[in-house]
Amino acid sequence: MANLATVALATLAILLPSIYFLVSERTRPTRMSAPAPTPHIATFHAFLRAYSTLSPATLTANASPAFTHSVLPSSLGLPARTLDPFKQHAGMILSLFSSFSMTPQPSPSAVHYSRDTNTVVAHCKMGGVINGESEQGKKLVDSGVSEWWTECVMFVRMDEGGREVVEVREFVHSAKAEELKRRMMGLLES
Repeated sequence: MANLATVALATLAILLPSIYFLVSERTRPTRMSAPAPTPHIATFHAFLRAYSTLSPATLTANASPAFTHSVLPSSLGLPARTLDPFKQHAGMILSLFSSFSMTPQPSPSAVHYSRDTNTVVAHCKMGGVINGESEQGKKLVDSGVSEWWTECVMFVRMDEGGREVVEVREFVHSAKAEELKRRMMGLLES
């Protein structure tokens, strides 16, 4: 009788995990889903798409009057900017490019939305084709750089309704940012 009980328990020990795995496999999602569409997500994607226009006015079309932009890490020594200084800075950066894009990485987990903070966080790829017609772009082309690609993590905080961008914190690849700065200053050749 003891042997029968041992066999029965051993069989259950083998079957129960298999049954659990098979049942839960059918009920769990096959891949992570993208964040549910909200005004915050829509405004975030509009903000990213605006980079491709190369227009600071379009990029800041949904910006709050209290807008601020910071580039991190702070070791780069770049100042936080309010709306007008950000437009000037964006104009200078975007003038380096004849085409530019800022897109979330292809992973479904690359974009996160926090209702608690009205913030969208995304791991993005950014860059494009260098504009050899602009003064600074010519320096890059002359140093052998015809395209520039890097990545960043964007923290985009919006108003409660998700219609206006209040704050952008852009955590950039610091080595690539330093390299771009040195190339523009003519201190680094290809």
